[in-house]
Amino acid sequence: MTGLLSGDSLVFMSEASGLDWDDVLGRLDGLVDLEGSARSSGALRRRRLIRSADVLLRFCFAYVLGPLSFRGVSGWATQSGLADLSDVAVLKRLRNSADWLGHLVSHVLAARHPEAAAGLGDCRLVAVDATTVAPPGPKREYFRVHTVFDLTGLCFRTVEISDRREAERLDRGVVQPGEVRIADRAHANVAGMAAVRAAGGDFLVRMTARQPRLLDEVGDPLHRLTLCRAAGKDGLLDRPVTVAGGDRKRGQRLPARLTIWPLPPDAAEKAREAARRTARRTGYTASEAAIEMAGYLMLLSSLPVGQWPAERLLAAYRLRWQVELAFKRLKSIVGLERLRAKDPDVARAWINTALLASLLAELDMPDLDIEAPDSLPRASRIRQNP
Repeated sequence: MTGLLSGDSLVFMSEASGLDWDDVLGRLDGLVDLEGSARSSGALRRRRLIRSADVLLRFCFAYVLGPLSFRGVSGWATQSGLADLSDVAVLKRLRNSADWLGHLVSHVLAARHPEAAAGLGDCRLVAVDATTVAPPGPKREYFRVHTVFDLTGLCFRTVEISDRREAERLDRGVVQPGEVRIADRAHANVAGMAAVRAAGGDFLVRMTARQPRLLDEVGDPLHRLTLCRAAGKDGLLDRPVTVAGGDRKRGQRLPARLTIWPLPPDAAEKAREAARRTARRTGYTASEAAIEMAGYLMLLSSLPVGQWPAERLLAAYRLRWQVELAFKRLKSIVGLERLRAKDPDVARAWINTALLASLLAELDMPDLDIEAPDSLPRASRIRQNP
């Protein structure tokens, strides 16, 4: 980005879009109040060294999109006459900017995708997801970025860094009462779902072909393939179940609701072929039952039938593609592998800055034709059980 760093431009913004710093500020103008939001979020408290919000934002962009360390950013700022800050002061400013940057991302993302910003009424929807990255270098230590993405506010609410051996959890971060946590199959375990319920939240999680175990009203095991075939016959299956974990006799039990949709024939065949490829790649032979069940979307939820009919469940789950889209931007456009922070607030500031940069660069581009995985017909066309 010409004008951001003296001498060199930031590769992403300059090559991808030709934006300079005035262009960045121009694109933000009208979408968000930089000064007011920086003050209200606590990102800009003392103006003795950094006098305005646009200078603070420039510091964030310089660290995230450039090759500089905190000390390098400090030296660049001094040479440029922007501010005379130590490397520790730069670190503190970036850490304190995490919430503010998330606020900026939410406004730009809402302008880019107003259909997602509309949400589903007054409930708070959040997507819980994780991705594995490998920073550059001879010793590539893979680590996992765990996120909680606010689908109502369209911003990352929680970002945690761990080694790749730490499991994904549905109750990552702070579960707020009344929120609905949406997640993929990696989060379909009883402990996480029970923790969300205990904190006053609800869950909407995709289920795998094998986990977790399901019981009927008298405690007998339910067979997934039989349930899927019933859904294929009627167009939809929506029934109460008990989710079982741990020991078969003393393991945790959680009441839940199981909803199954058959995918359209072409989507079902693609899903089954993907299941075969995954099995070949990981060195195991998938059972015929598992391959057949890949053609169904199976969701577990704690949401009541009266307020959440099947169509609304499906519409809510499809909003999860927002976090997938955010990861796609961060990996393919910005380069998430360059993440150089393990402090949670610095990592959150880094990711929000990178996401903001990619959103600003593509603001004039046509929308990508991206659909959620396992696409189903429009929710309004799904046939309910009689």
